Amino acid sequence: MATYDLTSKDTTGVSSDSIVAMPSAKNANVMKNIEAYLDIDALVAAGGSFADGDIFQVLEIPANTLVLNAGAEVMSAFTSSCTLDMDFAAGDDIIDGADITSTCVCAAGTNGQTNTIVGSAASTYTQFVTTTDTIDCTIAGAAPATGRLRVYATVIDLAGHGLDDKPTDVDRDQLA
Repeated sequence: MATYDLTSKDTTGVSSDSIVAMPSAKNANVMKNIEAYLDIDALVAAGGSFADGDIFQVLEIPANTLVLNAGAEVMSAFTSSCTLDMDFAAGDDIIDGADITSTCVCAAGTNGQTNTIVGSAASTYTQFVTTTDTIDCTIAGAAPATGRLRVYATVIDLAGHGLDDKPTDVDRDQLA
């Protein structure tokens, strides 16, 4: 079992580093959907070789971000017998044991909380990320040789944009 950082160009098949920043918006504290892909076909074509139980750090979440929801969609079927666990720190609180051998939106599984905001384990799933982290995908059951997965998250950037450098006065104060 190995860990592959798909946010770093140092990993075979990854062309550039991901940027640990949220997509720009006029109001930075709005809800956003972010996504990244785990493309085994492209990684294998670039010389990658993977084993049962390998961990892929797929979607980078910036510090001070509230993750409301996350999940995965199988865009291209994986090798027979492959299953998916997805969470921070290679756990299984988002998706637990999903069958990824056919195209689908992954079900939560026994322990998972994908696509739910309220549930018995929601506190382990909907969480505030205080330091930059990744949502990890563990592929188990067989060594993946083919497949493509879209990993997504609905997030709110709660970094205090502009609070430290707010103006002491504004134009209307100068005009009065």
